[in-house]
Amino acid sequence: MNQQGSEQFDNACDAALGWIARLRSDAVSEQDHQSFALWLGEDNCHRQAMDQMLELWDDLGVVRKLPVEDSPPREAANSSRWAFASAALAACLVLAVFLWPQLGNQPVASQYQTAKGERSSIELPDGSIALLNTESSISVIYSDKQRHISLLRGEAWFQVAPNKQRPFHVDAGEARVTALGTAFNVYLKDGSTDVTVTEGVVRVSELGETGARAPSTEVLRVNQKLIVGNNGWQVSSVTDTAGPLAWQRGELVAQEMPLPELLEQLERYHPTEILIADPDLAVLTVSGVFQLDQPQATLRALELSLGIQADTVNATTIRLLKADQ
Repeated sequence: MNQQGSEQFDNACDAALGWIARLRSDAVSEQDHQSFALWLGEDNCHRQAMDQMLELWDDLGVVRKLPVEDSPPREAANSSRWAFASAALAACLVLAVFLWPQLGNQPVASQYQTAKGERSSIELPDGSIALLNTESSISVIYSDKQRHISLLRGEAWFQVAPNKQRPFHVDAGEARVTALGTAFNVYLKDGSTDVTVTEGVVRVSELGETGARAPSTEVLRVNQKLIVGNNGWQVSSVTDTAGPLAWQRGELVAQEMPLPELLEQLERYHPTEILIADPDLAVLTVSGVFQLDQPQATLRALELSLGIQADTVNATTIRLLKADQ
């Protein structure tokens, strides 16, 4: 292990002991349990650090016998620092004897994510399905009392297995979506959260501090959409969810979509930046069905239908111009 990796693991061990103390405290909250589960799932070294800190209990008798010099030589600073830390932390590890059985009953987070252009279907522990769109990430925490999902970025569609005894929550931005036996889509983007119901009913509640004002709540039914953003809560009807959710089929459906919006959607799935070099092109609209995994075919279709020209600037940039007359 290199020096940087060693320091990272040492920090993880310190954090693990902090979690042990916090979770053993009488003041531990449900939020503490959820935060611990998220921390545990962030990195494999966190799990390794927790395991090692708990395993150190078995060697506690040995640790207590480690010599601690009053003036350790400079050349042995690193090893002495760890020896001293081990001796000091050993006392804290006494808590692990009582804590470890409790940790085994605590919810543990699982994290799933997709890369740019990737889509992934995930079967959750209760049989529910989560379908992740491009560049998306979720954290899943299941306990005896609830099923809790955090949409950390991107977009996901959920088909929820009914269970009245264990509510199914999805937190995204400033909104919490609670399923009432249903299917719904959540899209987290800059400054807003979009919720679209494709089956059944959901309840959306406001998260975060609201001061003296009561948190906002909306009940959405099939083919309804809610946008939670800087302009408040906006509920609308969706005549056809096949278009907004066409990404599940690997398609992009455009109906009189402004060209800049179409290009923004395409860039979600591909690393190439597409620039509009002529301002006259920015007012054009596009209609059609495009395959998300065939960007060159999409650009070719735009060239033919809109009378434009796609020029390659470099390996990661394309600019759109009016076609030569």
